[in-house]
Amino acid sequence: MQNQQSRGAGIVIFVHLGLILFAIVLAGTFLIYPLEMGQMSLKIRAGLAGLAGLLLAVGIRPLVPWLSSRTILYLPLICLPLVATGPWYFLGYLPANAGQGVIGEQLASSLITESTSNGIVEIGFAYPIYTPTIRLLNNELFSREVDLYLRVLDGNNDPALFRAVRAELPDSRLSVEGTVHGLLSNSPGYLFIPIGLPPGREVEGRVVFVISDLNDGSTFNEALGRSYPAEFQIRNPENGELLATFPLTRI
Repeated sequence: MQNQQSRGAGIVIFVHLGLILFAIVLAGTFLIYPLEMGQMSLKIRAGLAGLAGLLLAVGIRPLVPWLSSRTILYLPLICLPLVATGPWYFLGYLPANAGQGVIGEQLASSLITESTSNGIVEIGFAYPIYTPTIRLLNNELFSREVDLYLRVLDGNNDPALFRAVRAELPDSRLSVEGTVHGLLSNSPGYLFIPIGLPPGREVEGRVVFVISDLNDGSTFNEALGRSYPAEFQIRNPENGELLATFPLTRI
């Protein structure tokens, strides 16, 4: 009889530990997969967060024996806060405090250099590879993707627009962009467009621009040295709509 009671108690503990583990895994998906979770509706996110709270509230009940037999106290003190926090956050706090649009900021400015190439990577093309470090913040409620461009005005005030290197190329033909992507895609810290932005989260990394000569014949190094006006442009990948700009700084 005692062995059966011990076995039954062990099963109960095992079940409650499983509920706690499941709650932790479910809550952890918001941290591990913020981009994917940010694509869900607020109601689904609120429901998943509430479910995680409910599983945790049920799972930990045997661990608080002084309340386990006091349902009247356990429900308002433990269960209700755990279950209600997630829905309150996603349906109340987040919509009330969310901003609009995407904000960008440049953190560093650099060219990929080799000691023998005077700042130009020899990849079969005499183009400088500009790799500024940028930070993007998505103020909106849902995940989104953005493209990044670099706009430079040359000495004649003619604009030159350079697109960042893409994550997926339309074909496998040999090109400057394809070669640069092959060189850098396996290196940590680089971002390729479109860049995925989770809601309310910052994404930081180095974007890659292949810079050809400007319309007035100036090189990119000369343009930077002459302080030609330049800015980064954040655009919608689907229709090219300009979403925001931030200045290029010669850090």
